[in-house]
This record gives sequence, C-alpha cells and structure tokens, in this order.
Amino acid sequence: MNKTALKLSYSILKLFNDKYIIDILKLSNNTRFGHEMPNVIVYVSEDLTSGFVAIENIANFEKMDREKYNQKISGIFSGRFKKYAVSSSCLSNADVYMIFNFEDMQTSYRLNVKDDYNSLKEFVHPNKHHIKLSNDLIWKTDDTPHLSIIARTRSGKSVFCGRYMARLMSLQGWTVEYNSSKFDRYVKEFNGKSLGVEIVERAEYWQSVMIERLDKLNQLDKEKYTEIEDMEDVGLFFDELGNLNAELEVDKKLKSRWDNAINKLSATGASAGIHIIAISQFATKEGFLPSLARVNCSDAVIMLGGAANSGDERKYLIPGYDIPERNYGKGQGIARFITSGKNGKLRIALNVHGLIKHIFVL
Repeated sequence: MNKTALKLSYSILKLFNDKYIIDILKLSNNTRFGHEMPNVIVYVSEDLTSGFVAIENIANFEKMDREKYNQKISGIFSGRFKKYAVSSSCLSNADVYMIFNFEDMQTSYRLNVKDDYNSLKEFVHPNKHHIKLSNDLIWKTDDTPHLSIIARTRSGKSVFCGRYMARLMSLQGWTVEYNSSKFDRYVKEFNGKSLGVEIVERAEYWQSVMIERLDKLNQLDKEKYTEIEDMEDVGLFFDELGNLNAELEVDKKLKSRWDNAINKLSATGASAGIHIIAISQFATKEGFLPSLARVNCSDAVIMLGGAANSGDERKYLIPGYDIPERNYGKGQGIARFITSGKNGKLRIALNVHGLIKHIFVL
C-alpha cells in the first residue's frame, strides 16, 4: 500500500472498535476472563477503489450468516466511508480469517457509447483477447472463454450485445457472427441466421472449424490458440435461445443436433479461440442452454433488469451467492466474472441507488 492507502486503511480500521465487534457483529467470544477479541486487518488498494476487511476466525465462523454479515459490515462504513460496501466474502485459505471484500460503489464506472463505430475506438483494449465491459470490469476471454447473458425484454441486452460488444470485437480483429431466432438489425449486420434449422447448421459449421483449428494446434505442437499469431478470436452470439428451443421442440432430431453442436463448442471451443455469447430472457433449462453447455458458460454471467431481481432466476447461473432483493432497471443488474477481480477472486458488481455500482449503462 502507498501512504494514502495506508492512511485510509488505518481510518477504516478505527471503525471496527469494541462496540461494533461485541455488540453489533457479535464476533467476540465471551469467556470467564472477559471478551476474547478477534484481530482485524484492513487493506486498501492503491487506487482507493477497493480492499478487504479480514476478521480473525476465533472459532466463531458458525455465527456468521454470510449474506447478513455482508450488509452489517457495509453498514459500519459511515461518514466519508459510506461510498464503500461489501461485495463478497469468503474464508482465507487456511481458515484463519473471514475476508470481506469491499468496493467503491458510488463512483460510476459505466461507459458512454454512441451508435457508431468511431465512438468505440476509445474502448479497444491493448490485449485483443480482452473485452472492456466497464471502466473496472474486463472480460478476459483467454481465461474465461464463454459468456451468459440473461435479461428480459427492454432491459438493454440487444444494445449491449449487438451495438457494443459485437462491434467492439470487430474493431479488435475478431470474427463475429450474430445468430438470433428473432430477425433484427444485428443478425443482418453480422451475417447471422434467424431460422432454427439455419442456426443449428451454423453451430455445426463452427464445430467443424473448431476441429480444424484443434488439428492445426496439434500439428504445431501448441496448447492454445493464443500461441498462434494468425488464429483470430471468434465471437458467436446466440440470442433469443428461449424462442430457439421452442422452435426445436417440434423436431427432436434437429434438437439433438443443436445440443450436440453447442455442447461440443462450449466444451472444447475455448482452446480453439471460439467464444460463445449465449443470450436469453430466462436461465431455466427450457429457456437457455442444455446442461453441459450451461455449466461451461457459467464462469462469466451478466443478468440485467427483472432477471437480476429474481433469486429463483439467479440460482441457475450464480448459485451460492444470496443477494438481498433489489430493483434493477434498464441496463442495470449483476455480473459475475471469476477472472475479473484481483488475484482471480470472484467479484459481483451490482447497481442499486449508490449501494453497489453500475456494470453497464448505455
């Protein structure tokens, strides 16, 4: 930590006094000699936007309801520290400390994007494999290859995926194809398909491309596509998956072909540089991907609008992270990228009235 961050960490540490540890958090152990107090450590990043509070685990972990304690510790940040809130919590590797990761939730990190290619040039990342989603959230496709997006109608998903992500990928030298069972401007712009049988055929085509790329990697004795300079990334968008599944239900043979192709693409496409962006209004089995593909696409998840509001919806792709019910509007929601945080830690970026920050608003 630099001097400024160190000074801020000392100031935050003073908030965790005896009153809060004993009476509010109830993390002390009452013994015959008095209250045994846990050790508390505070770390703040050098840019002052994030950090963590580490509270010693003195055989009191069972007292901690993770969801409630996240909110309790967020409430301790008072006065000029009110901009900070706990975004996630976990145990340290040796179970010695309970770690509460906090972030600056009042500062907006959203990007202001216009409806033309030239406005996107400023968002092009120096690493062509990384896609900038906001000023503090980068999708590292070489580590987390696939992305799931769940959003209701009119929540901003088409603008986010088509107008921003697909065009930005093109500017970074990607091959982009936008398939959707609802024919729209992005299907036409990125040479996609809208009929169910044609979408299945495109998935099978890219499966054959994946096999050719993997054969080339084996011939050159390489492990990953990033080791071959002329092998570009491929962004495959599959939008309106609920409608696609409904169309395929009447043709079991076609449905089987789709399941086989999308499962293989999601399982081994990463090594060949093929990235799936799966988009739907619902995260259920009927409205989204088959089970194997769902698992392979669950390391990077964005949920917008009403989908992010629903705990029943979140459990399909973000299990184990109970979030208090909040009201997310257009272009607002939650994001979980396992490779976005410092040291590869899980981060959940939210937006709700200053508590948690925007993930993306056009």
